[in-house]
Order: sequence, then structure tokens, then C-alpha cells
Amino acid sequence: MRELSCFGDGSVAVAAAAAASVSGRGALDPSLQAATTSVYRAVLSSGKEMLVRVTWSRSAAGAAGVAVAFDDADDSDPTAKPPSARRSAQVLLQKRRGSRKLVTAAGTAVGVHWDIAEAKYSTGPSPEPERDYGLAVVAGGELALLLGAGGAARELARRLGASATGIPHGGAALVSRREQVRGAAAAHVTRCRFREGGEEHEVAVHACRGGDGLLRVSIDGEKVAEVRRVGWGFRGNRAAVLADGEVVDVMWDVHDWWFGGGRRGAGAGAQFMVKARAEKEGRLWMAADEAAATGQPLGGFFLHVQCYRR
Repeated sequence: MRELSCFGDGSVAVAAAAAASVSGRGALDPSLQAATTSVYRAVLSSGKEMLVRVTWSRSAAGAAGVAVAFDDADDSDPTAKPPSARRSAQVLLQKRRGSRKLVTAAGTAVGVHWDIAEAKYSTGPSPEPERDYGLAVVAGGELALLLGAGGAARELARRLGASATGIPHGGAALVSRREQVRGAAAAHVTRCRFREGGEEHEVAVHACRGGDGLLRVSIDGEKVAEVRRVGWGFRGNRAAVLADGEVVDVMWDVHDWWFGGGRRGAGAGAQFMVKARAEKEGRLWMAADEAAATGQPLGGFFLHVQCYRR
């Protein structure tokens, strides 16, 4: 793994804002222990693009929840609001299985079908089910997204006349993921693919408050960023080349977590962002400035981890 030159801290805020236009942003609900939001981009046969946000959550009492939101506004329309200002159509799936229909602001008829009655969850921090669940989105009469594993997913695919081989995304592309966790320390391990069909990577973030503090980000066990005096380096960024040749930008902003004092879940907590570059020759600050100016999300998969104190 090779480190590249770093760049201005202003790009951290710009990049976070651009990512928020896709994945959404805000403080973790105090009633939740953990939540993940995965954003998928589906392209319908009509050429219309739709962003589907799937949020899995776990309450402090251990209760699981799931919600699905949609954004299919036409960005070429000069009267359309920028992505960060839109109110997406959202469905809170309160039953363990069922179907819901709605019409988005852009007039697309959407159906949400799910079955989590027998879902199995991990014992770790992730609120997402591991197997025996299914969730599908039909938009404009065609399958836009298919998630799941096990018999529930296969049965859902059969009912919709789809092939279960489309799992895990049913043809939609995963463009960003936000993970929010609450704990005594800012520490979290997750896995992701920075590109569709690419290798899976383990991303570990860690920050501690003893002494001058220590902040570290590792990918596949290799350190890609480290700060030994967090009070001075609470915001920053690095770029690295992974073993498979992927170029990623690593950013962090732990100001609220470090200076929040005793406030519970102060501000935005400790934030860590890892973004795959859409083009290996690209420069993050240039792409981020353009994204912010046009209201469009940054190219390349974006992982956003937020850690809150208990």
C-alpha cells in the first residue's frame, strides 16, 4: 500500500457535503444504537435514474427497523431543487413482511416488497440482517433493486418474476454507504467494495482520547492514516494506493468528538470517510469543488462512518 500526497483540509468539508447529497446526513437518533444507509443507483429502461436509500437500524433496546427512500428528480430541470435540499419519498417498513406502493415527486410509481420475518442478524454492531431476508423495489413496472439472502429472497424474486441471481443488488449499483454506531470509543470495522465487481476490503477506524489522543485508519490491516496528536490533527486527509491498484482518499473530522466534552453524542461525532476515485489520475479537491458547484455527488464509491459516544 502506497501513500500519495495529501491536500487541503477544506476538501474534507466539501467532500462530506457532496457525499451528504447522496447518503443524507445528520445526528444519530438518540434512540438508536446503530444505523446503516446504503444508497443504490438504478437506471430504468426509460433511461431515468433513481436513487434508492435503504436504512437498517437497531434501537438501544435491540429492536430492528428498516426504511426505504427514493429520489428520482430530474437534475437537468433548472427548477429542480439540488439533491441536498430534496425531501425524498420514504417508506418505513413497520411490519415483518408486506408490500407498499407510492408515487415519487417525479411521478414514478414505486412498489416496495419485503420479508424480514425470519431474518438472521449478526452479533456484531451492524443492524443489517445476514440471511433469510428479502427486499425488492419495483419502479415504473420493472425491478430496480433486489436485496437479500436465503429462501426469503428467492421467494420474493419468484413472486416478482425475477432471477435470484440478481442478488445482492438486482442490477442497481451501490454508490455510497453510511454507518452510524454508538459506543464508548470511536472504533469500528466494516467491509466494502470500492468498485462494482472489485475486491472486498476491510476498513477499520479507531480514535482514543488518552493523553494526546491517537487516530488511525487501516484498510486490509495496513495503516493508511495516523494522527498521534488528535487535538492538532482533528481534521485531515490522505490518499493511498491499495494492493489491488485502487486509489482511495481517506478523510477524517473528529472535532466534535474530541472537543465535545461530556455532551452525549456531541455534534456529528467522529467522522471517517473513504472514497474511491472515479479516475485514478483525478484530484479529489477539484472533483469535490465541481460536485459542490453542480449539486451532484462525487464519483466513486463513498464510505462514511460516524461514531458517537454513549
